[in-house]
Order: sequence, then structure tokens, then C-alpha cells
Amino acid sequence: MKTILYFVIFGSLLTSCGKKKSEEKTSKVVKIADVTQVVGIGKIEPENEVIQLSAEVSGIVEKINVQENDSVKKGQTILILKHGIEAANIAEIKSQISTQSAQIKANEINIELAKIKYENANAELRKLKKLRADGAETQQVVDNAESATKTYLADIVQQKALVEVSRRKLAEIKKQIKVSNETLKQRFVNSPIDGIVLELSVLIGGVVNSQTPFAQLAAGGKTIAVCEIDEMFAPKIKVEQRAIIRNAGNSDTLSGGTVYFVSTFLKKKSLFTDQAGEKEDRRVREIKIRLDNPQKMLLNTRIECVILLSKNAK
Repeated sequence: MKTILYFVIFGSLLTSCGKKKSEEKTSKVVKIADVTQVVGIGKIEPENEVIQLSAEVSGIVEKINVQENDSVKKGQTILILKHGIEAANIAEIKSQISTQSAQIKANEINIELAKIKYENANAELRKLKKLRADGAETQQVVDNAESATKTYLADIVQQKALVEVSRRKLAEIKKQIKVSNETLKQRFVNSPIDGIVLELSVLIGGVVNSQTPFAQLAAGGKTIAVCEIDEMFAPKIKVEQRAIIRNAGNSDTLSGGTVYFVSTFLKKKSLFTDQAGEKEDRRVREIKIRLDNPQKMLLNTRIECVILLSKNAK
């Protein structure tokens, strides 16, 4: 009899616990369904991408033309690396080009002189041949004149060959200067975009490594808030919902905004997690908010995004 009584009491306890858990679960669902605001963490970023700028070659910084927060145009020189050797090499090649060009001109002048001598000799040869035909000149004189004419003709051919060789050599030197100019250009680090210099981590006299970025550039565009919403509330976020931006842990409003992008997938990594391989079970949905007052916001500021799920929410 006692055993049966124990089973009845134990069954009642199980039923009671089951009901309690069911009520808690129902209560939890109701609470999520009734949520009017969702808070996510985020930070202020430029709408377009941030570029990590590095030099094509390693070298010592000779001059820095910009400062942090400066606006830059595409192609504008940001810094210059020491390039004395490259400049000297180009000067030497230019000297060779000048010398070779002068040599070509000299050879061309020699061709013209040889042509004049040939024409005169050829005219003299024709005259002597006529005299020889009249018996007024010896064959030896005619033969000597003919030999001289052939010599001048051969000189013309030789000078033309020298000009051709000089021109080929000049072309090779010009190819060298193209390579040298490209090498020199690598010593001038230019901005690849129109944008703003967010960070410069180099000083004059410092070493820039081609494998390590030395500056961050924000592409021109608007300032936005990028936020992460926990997966529990992620399905509730939609484009065009209004949002309130405030400092993390502070209720003061920095700006209003409107959600304009909602990612189509959940991701593990947080905006504030630097280690790609970090083990983390939390999944979040990334959203982007267009700010009403972007001029008041500092890039990379950590913020809270309060998403208003209904128009009446405040």
C-alpha cells in the first residue's frame, strides 16, 4: 500500500514539474513575441570598404605628404621612399640615350657627305669615260676614278649600317629606361581611391615593408552603423525599420537611423572578435543602418543599435 502511495506522489510531482516547465516555455515564447525593441552591438564604419595600403617595395620613408583625417584623391602621392639609386640610374640611362642619339645624327651626316662625294665622283667618272672614248685620257685614270666612286658608294652603305645599329641600341636603352621608370614609380606610394586617411603607422626615416600595410584609407561615401543582432531576434529585423544609435552602456541617443541592409545568413564571428579561429557558438545577423546625423559619429566607435520593431515603439 505504501509503495502504491509513493508512486502516486512521484507521478504527481512529475506532472507538476512538467506543467511548470511548459508554462515557463509558453511564457518565454510570449515574451519574445511581445518584444518591441531589439538591441545589438555594433560600430561606426564608412559605407564603402576600408583599404589597407602597403608599398609595392620595401624601403626607407623619405617624405610623407598627408596626415590622418586628410582627404585624398586617386593617384595622389601619400609617401615617398628613398630613391637616390633609382634616380641616378635613370640619369645615367638618359645620358646614354643622349649620346646614342648624337651618334645617330653623326652617322646620318656622314651618309649625306658620302652621298655628295659619291655623286661628285660618279660625275667625274662619266666625264673621264667620255674623254677616254675621245682618246684624251688614259684607262688608268678612268680605272682610278671608278675605284674611288665604288669606295664612296661602299661608305654610304657602311654609314647606313652604322645608323641602323645605333638605332637598335637606342631602342634597347629606351626599354631600359622604361623599366627604370617603373622601378622609380614604386618608390612613390599613391592612393588607389578617393577617400580619407584613417590611420598612418609610419614616420619619416622609418622602414616600410612591402608585406605590411602602413595606412588605412576609407573610400569616399557615407558613414553608417554596422550591427549584430542575436540569432534569437534575427528573424524580426527588416529593412526600413527605424533604429536608435547610442554609446555602449549609455542611454543617450547619438543619432537616429534606418535599417537598409539585412544579411541573409547567420555568422559566428563577432565584429569585435579579432581571432578568426575563435571557438564561439553564438550566431548573429549583420545589419547596416543609414544614420540621420553621420557627421556626429566617429569612425570605429563601439555602439548599441536599438531596432524599433514597430512604428509605435520608442
